[in-house]
Amino acid sequence: MPKIFSEENREDIKLELLDKGFERLKNAGLRSVNIDELTDEACIAKGTFYNLFKSKSEFMYHMMIHERNRAKVKLISYLDTNGKLTRESLREYLLWLSEEDPNVFSYLTEAEKKRLVSSWKERYIEDPDNDRKTMQMLISLLESPAADPNWKLACNYMKLVAVSLAERKVFISEAYNGMIRSLVDKITDLLCE
Repeated sequence: MPKIFSEENREDIKLELLDKGFERLKNAGLRSVNIDELTDEACIAKGTFYNLFKSKSEFMYHMMIHERNRAKVKLISYLDTNGKLTRESLREYLLWLSEEDPNVFSYLTEAEKKRLVSSWKERYIEDPDNDRKTMQMLISLLESPAADPNWKLACNYMKLVAVSLAERKVFISEAYNGMIRSLVDKITDLLCE
């Protein structure tokens, strides 16, 4: 008889699968995100996986969202006692993002990216409204925001960091970390007083 999980158990299992899947992806690429192995590791039936996610493609989409949410939760840990980001804590958070690299796309080949993106919801990457909301949220958390922060340019620099992480191999390795730090400094200068 199949095991029946409470809603809380289902959510715990889902998070465990997403975390284990992302670790596999980071360590060995998309081929290592094997549903049979993931379900064995989580001690659940393969059918339970497919009750949580309709397909591997949907699982990867949820993994991307999960990693974005994890990055937002991490942002909260950088807030001071007044619930604000200082210039330095914003910089530290952006550096953490570049070191942790929670971007699912960084670990996929071009063919894998195209295949997954074609099966996902429209406009999940190019969503100007989401960009605006994210940047407004970030600016609202700043202790001393710039008088007129150029959030669009800062957003593009943040996307440039993400693309740089995903395409690291095209850059001169000795100057790569310095380039990332320079981009982070530029973002900080655009948003903070």
